[in-house]
Amino acid sequence: MRTEVEIVVEAGRSPRVRATGGLAVRRTGTSRAHLIGTAATPLGGDHIEVLVHLEEATSLDLGSVAAMIALPAADRVESTSRWRIEVGAGARLRLDPQPTVVAGGAHHDSVIEVHADADATIDLHEHIQIGRSAVDHPGDDAGRWRGRLHVDVDRRPILRHGLELGAGSACAAAGFNALTSVFRYPDASPAHVDADHFAARLALVGDASLTTALGRGVAQARSHCDALDVAALAQI
Repeated sequence: MRTEVEIVVEAGRSPRVRATGGLAVRRTGTSRAHLIGTAATPLGGDHIEVLVHLEEATSLDLGSVAAMIALPAADRVESTSRWRIEVGAGARLRLDPQPTVVAGGAHHDSVIEVHADADATIDLHEHIQIGRSAVDHPGDDAGRWRGRLHVDVDRRPILRHGLELGAGSACAAAGFNALTSVFRYPDASPAHVDADHFAARLALVGDASLTTALGRGVAQARSHCDALDVAALAQI
């Protein structure tokens, strides 16, 4: 199944939305929307395409009402999602959906591309878990996730980041099933590393930051990420 979502935010009106396939969009405020699952997706062979476009001086908080669960199909295990995010001058986007859970035997590939004006504000959260609970242990039949985050500001690349979780990954070998990452722009707070909890906050060229934390479950990864942000901000 192919799922397509388009969310366009124009000044002076509620978000304009369109969705087909396994997702719907509900406007939950004048500058807020949530993704809602209408069918089991992504299954093996499924592709999700999401476009988020904010015009100048607009605002959007985008979340989801439930976790997205990637499942294998009888004949295919791979599924894909691609987000294209465009944020205009003076616009503000906060994207914080519920976790993506990759079930046993499923392989999910995610790409997020952000194109922003230099005067935009972005707060982008991603939460991933391998297995349906924090006590699942990655093995040969575990799910697998590969994610890439590319960010351009004012047509200048400031981030090209990729990470893998699950079967065959270095994270699985170290006993980690989950991650949380947060990209912020602008953000001039300092870099900080918490080696005890496998979490790091990177200060990027162009006054941006990327915080990434690993955990045995997504709740633990989120907690480590939040603690790292607090520690970094305390250094300012």
